[in-house]
Parts: sequence; structure tokens; C-alpha cells
Amino acid sequence: MTERNVNIQMRLTSVNEVSFMMLPGKITEEVLPENIKLGFSSQIQPEVENNKIALIFGVKYELEGDKVLECIYRFEFEVSGLAQFITIEDNDSITITYIMPHLISVAIGTMRGILVVKTAGTNLSKYPLPIIDPMQLTQTLSNP
Repeated sequence: MTERNVNIQMRLTSVNEVSFMMLPGKITEEVLPENIKLGFSSQIQPEVENNKIALIFGVKYELEGDKVLECIYRFEFEVSGLAQFITIEDNDSITITYIMPHLISVAIGTMRGILVVKTAGTNLSKYPLPIIDPMQLTQTLSNP
């Protein structure tokens, strides 16, 4: 995709928990950070006529195939001129241009703070959400 100058005006309007599950007892002092596998999920729910878009964003931590943490939040945004960034195909597939890395970036940063608070006082607090390239994650999530 060729780059072009695009003026994006957007704001985060709400953040709501969809689900949260944590089993901190499975994480012992001996667990190495590289043994915890991270997974991400996303779902987009656009309301083009209202210039609103929701991103359902999830983070999952696994240790030896067992889920030890799963956190899913709904991030709602207002995006001026949303229709120019979204194409909805006849088969209901959605193509989003330009704004997805911005939505993912906001979700990652917010989720990092949420996990710091939610895991405080547990062994999971030693494994904060790492720094993640939103462009790379956007590509990974759109091409599973």
C-alpha cells in the first residue's frame, strides 16, 4: 500500500471490560518471561453512519498450554469521516485503511495500564504487556 497524507481526527470515547480471567497461582518465581506466550485478538464493530467504531481487543497469557490470564476490553472511538477509512464488502468482510494501527496503539497502551492494575500484588505483575509494534500487530491480526 502506498503512503499518502491522511488527516485522521479521532478520539477515544469509552473503555469497557468485556471479560477478565486470571490464574496467578500457576505463575511461580521460577517462571521465565520467555515461557509465557502472548496472544492477541481483535474484532471491529463499525457504525459508519454515526462515525463510531468499536474495537474489541483481547490479550491472553499462556504458560505450558494453560491460559493464565485473559483480558478483553471494548474500546469505542469517534472518527471524523469514518466512511473514508472503511469498506464493507458484500460478504460482510470489512477492510479498514489507515486508522487500524492507531486504534490498536491506543488499545495496547490502555491494556498495559489495565493489566498493571489488575495484576498488582500477584506473580503476574512481573510480566507486564511488552512494547509492541502496532503496525506489525495490525498485520498479524488481519492475516491470521
